[in-house]
Amino acid sequence: MTRQLPQKGEIFLDHVAHFVPDLARASTFFERIGFRLTPFTEQRNRTPEGLVSAGMANRCAMLREGYLELLTAVGDTELAGQFHAATDRYVGLHLIAFSLADPQAAHATLVTEGFKPRAPVTLTRPVEDPQGETREARFTVLRVPPEAMPEGRVQVLQHHTEELVWQERRLTHDNGVVSLKGVLLVVADPEETARRFGRFVGRAPRRRDARWLLDLDRGACVFVAPEDLDSVAPGVGVAPSAARPSPPVIVATALGSSDTELTRDRFQAGGLEATMPAPGEALYRFPPELGGSASVVPLEASVSWLS
Repeated sequence: MTRQLPQKGEIFLDHVAHFVPDLARASTFFERIGFRLTPFTEQRNRTPEGLVSAGMANRCAMLREGYLELLTAVGDTELAGQFHAATDRYVGLHLIAFSLADPQAAHATLVTEGFKPRAPVTLTRPVEDPQGETREARFTVLRVPPEAMPEGRVQVLQHHTEELVWQERRLTHDNGVVSLKGVLLVVADPEETARRFGRFVGRAPRRRDARWLLDLDRGACVFVAPEDLDSVAPGVGVAPSAARPSPPVIVATALGSSDTELTRDRFQAGGLEATMPAPGEALYRFPPELGGSASVVPLEASVSWLS
């Protein structure tokens, strides 16, 4: 299995999440286009008083590098309230999670950089292991106030149970998708946002033409102004302007496939048509129940808006 966890000093793009009011409908679509999803699980916080519901539940498509999450609200908590506020703006990509090896050091850095991080949270969810026994997947999550990172729920985390989260039996998908390569954001001020994200993860962004790029030890974030979206990522912004939410918006992911023809066939069978913004690259716009878009390239290739 590909190494999922960063070592000391590294930071990975761990996963992104679609906020979906109707998890069943979104899950049905993901399965129709060839993703194998984890079972429905409710997230819980471990507190001195015991396990407390986080008010959120998910299903995930675990990849050999990172994963895609479908996330919904199931309770009346602060996180659930943030979910409803986000989906009132648009249904789609609202969460970017970075993984690292030392959350304590990250917390200190976020304090120094003025992000006012909350106390680390021990998040758990029940997971069935290959032997059919229910065990507990555990994560340490660092979150900041929504106003500190208004682009979405942007967080850093440490995994404690890699063998439960990335089980071999859940990593093979009928559509050939194997990796999360990057995420594209439309923002009012790409330079300011890229530099702030850079301070958040401890990396320096760089400018390339009309976009700003933040390269990680695995994965990358790209920031572009609304007026430059069509030139940087042709096809992502084909919806009428009146239908687009105002920035900030997380608009697309970059996915690597072990077999792009298989990906095309399964996505097409599920009702998605591809546009070809660059040689060897296919762009798929997801339906309203999921939101967002995905640019798919061969595993070793780079998406046009990442290069």
